[in-house]
Amino acid sequence: MWKDTMTLEVDALKEMKCFDFRDAGNKPVGNNYQCTTLHMVFDCKQDPRRKARLVAGGHLIDLRDNKVYSSTVKRISVELLHVIAHHIGLNILRGDIGNAYVNAYTTKKVYAVAGPEFGEGLIGKIVVIRKALYGLATSCAHFHDHLSDTLRAMDFLPTRFDHDIWIRLSKNGKTY
Repeated sequence: MWKDTMTLEVDALKEMKCFDFRDAGNKPVGNNYQCTTLHMVFDCKQDPRRKARLVAGGHLIDLRDNKVYSSTVKRISVELLHVIAHHIGLNILRGDIGNAYVNAYTTKKVYAVAGPEFGEGLIGKIVVIRKALYGLATSCAHFHDHLSDTLRAMDFLPTRFDHDIWIRLSKNGKTY
């Protein structure tokens, strides 16, 4: 059962092009590359589902001169929006971005050695991490920047009172 969830996780990350694979011993050249480890974190959901997440050993990466802070929506903002939506009769929708961080690229130059979670053909190969993998301290900030750029491209703007609440003018330009 856990092997299936590990395979599902690694296959999803490969599909999202999170890694470049190199032959064993073919480490990236240059002083800027840092080596880390990869490991699985396991979770049992409240229903019978199980989740395995591949995580980088971010504690091994030098973070000097890197942005790691990322703001999050304020709880009071969400509560106020619920009250306003209820008052004016709006439906509230929610969503989940699966494997959210790895939608963004990382600026860190990081690699690891593939373990058995990658499957027989990749064990021992060099894994260059291209995307904002969980465990890297900069991943949250990279995803926040990526999501902000995506929302701006869709004509959303952050509000003045909470920069993590985004709004967009209607087509008539008079309402949100």
